[in-house]
Amino acid sequence: MAFANDGTPPDLPPGVRRIAQALRGFTNESEIYVAAVGREAGMHRTDLTGLSVVMDRGDQGGTTTPGQLSATMHLSAPATSAMLDRLERLDHVRRVPHPTDRRSVTVEMTEHARAVGTAMFTPLRDHLAPVYARRSAAELDLIATFLEEVVDATREARLEVAGHDPDRTSAGREDPRR
Repeated sequence: MAFANDGTPPDLPPGVRRIAQALRGFTNESEIYVAAVGREAGMHRTDLTGLSVVMDRGDQGGTTTPGQLSATMHLSAPATSAMLDRLERLDHVRRVPHPTDRRSVTVEMTEHARAVGTAMFTPLRDHLAPVYARRSAAELDLIATFLEEVVDATREARLEVAGHDPDRTSAGREDPRR
């Protein structure tokens, strides 16, 4: 398949091409921003991703085990332990006994991590505020719905690439640490 100069398939309608380019630009700028604020906070990119996974699951009322982090992030058990050790040293997470499995622990985000995260992302929030302000409530609702669908489609693509099982390692084996 041939691709246009911007890396998209040439048969995409112009509106879809523009969205694909904008999403790619947003993804790139987001990654660069996160890397920059992470450096300022003394955190690795992997640490920030792990913290985000813990935060999202906690905000949805769930818990996160080290095994789930390993599987989600496609990290080995030693790499996950090293990440959690770094995050604990920075007082961003704590490991607590699992509520139903005495052999396991869960990972919780601390209030300190929320405060640091707020400080890290306030400049981005401040730059996005005028963008939101230029949109009506109906436009913001439409954009939010579209982005939620993009997230769902991206998750489905990730699961397809990972063999449909989010609890399998990148090699396709059952993750024994789960």
